[in-house]
Amino acid sequence: MSHIQDVLLPDGTVVTARISEADGYGDQEDVGFTEAAVAKVERLQELITGVGSSVLSAARAAGPSEAAITFGVELTAKEGLAVAVLARGETKASLEVTLTWQFDRPGGQAGGQADGQAGPPVPAPHE
Repeated sequence: MSHIQDVLLPDGTVVTARISEADGYGDQEDVGFTEAAVAKVERLQELITGVGSSVLSAARAAGPSEAAITFGVELTAKEGLAVAVLARGETKASLEVTLTWQFDRPGGQAGGQADGQAGPPVPAPHE
């Protein structure tokens, strides 16, 4: 069973996520399980940062003027911890993340920071 709930991230940001509970034990159900697990979503930021860093490294090596990635993240309550995992294909992702970097172009054209480094990710507009 799943439900929608606000989740407090480690940096204080509140996001709304669909939380899936782990399978119960027969007819027994841990009524406080999801609420306790939602408070422990530390791995979400780690996951997004890790994916973003990998894409940014590859993009810098390839040298494009812009790089972007969109991926799904599924939050699942499991043994007292809300675990953030990359979602497969078009599965029931509760969160879609888009990271975009614009890099400096040769000749001083706009695109990134003046020192040639990629600027911070630019959030994609919601559709």
